[in-house]
Amino acid sequence: MKGRKKNTAPLMETSDVIEAWDDFILFADEKGLVSETYGTRLAYLPDMAGKREPFWNVLTLSTSSLKETLDRFPPLQIHEISCGEARSFLLRIIPLSAATAEYGGYIVIATDNRPMEALYENYEERLEDNISAWSDSITLFNAFFDTVLDATFLIDEAGGIIAANSAAQEKLARPEQSLAGEDCTRLLGKRFHPAIRNAMHTLRAKELWTENVVAIDGDGEGFPAEATLRKIDFADYALFQLILHDLTSHEELKEDLQEKQAEVREKEIALRQVIKSSVEDRKEMREQLTSQVRKQMLPALERITTSDTPEVREGYKTVIEDQLVDLAGESPGEFDSDLLRLSPREMEVCQLIQLGRSGKEIAQLLNMSFETVQTHRKNIRKKLGLRGRKASLFTYLRQKPSLA
Repeated sequence: MKGRKKNTAPLMETSDVIEAWDDFILFADEKGLVSETYGTRLAYLPDMAGKREPFWNVLTLSTSSLKETLDRFPPLQIHEISCGEARSFLLRIIPLSAATAEYGGYIVIATDNRPMEALYENYEERLEDNISAWSDSITLFNAFFDTVLDATFLIDEAGGIIAANSAAQEKLARPEQSLAGEDCTRLLGKRFHPAIRNAMHTLRAKELWTENVVAIDGDGEGFPAEATLRKIDFADYALFQLILHDLTSHEELKEDLQEKQAEVREKEIALRQVIKSSVEDRKEMREQLTSQVRKQMLPALERITTSDTPEVREGYKTVIEDQLVDLAGESPGEFDSDLLRLSPREMEVCQLIQLGRSGKEIAQLLNMSFETVQTHRKNIRKKLGLRGRKASLFTYLRQKPSLA
């Protein structure tokens, strides 16, 4: 204990105190003179014979007459008389009636006050020890109470807040506001008031009531919290401990997780769509490729096998090779499908035009008239889509791979 060694001596019993009291009884006549004494004289009183002495002298009452003594110490009352050196006794003066004594008189009782003083000191020391222990307990409780991170409250049976820790004051009250004395329902949203009232009414000692609630902060704004209520029973009353655990961060993490899950689902849907589209694109490309081969390359191959002119066969071979390269994606450009529509003689004319031969030279080389060459040129322009356009056939063919 602080400042005092703890008293381990047993507390004095009341019976021991009564037995320890020593009464010194003096019988005095109507003038106050002592005629008889009974009991043990108090050790700290002056040593005198006592008989035929005024009782106020025997007891050192610092008075000089009977009247003064009775005025100062009225009969039938208890008076504490100090004898110095921190010693005292209790004085009682009892008048005797004529029925008791022929001429009257007094019974004067002096009771040693030391046992009562010892009892008082004993109680006082024990009381100080208990107060000191209680104070230490409160200090320890407050230390634990204020170090709790969650908002924590002590609530009485009527629902009034007795105490709130630092976390509670900071989170659920304005700086100038004290939560002590407030009703506990002020801490929660209205729809949770019946629930906590019912829990306080039905909860047993050591049981817990837990529920997710909306708590109200110092600005009147709600936030998600987990409420835990515990009942604490004492001899004549009960208290409740209420803990509000802030779930704001938990809810934010939950929302973030839900958003990420939604993003993942969206990406999965997009990926499935891409895969589906890719499959459809491959199918469409395969169909286009099949169509290209059937409509363009197979006829060209047939013409190669049926043509008697090596140059024509070589021209068709070049066209097919170019189309295969384009299909393989090794060079840009569209299919030269129009060239495959040309007849063998028209292909021969195109080969010579690509080489820069004039109309007359082509007629001589192919052993045909100039007019026939011009007719072939006109048909070739039509098949190649150049009819009505200013582009020359020579310029168009020069941009194509070699047909020779």
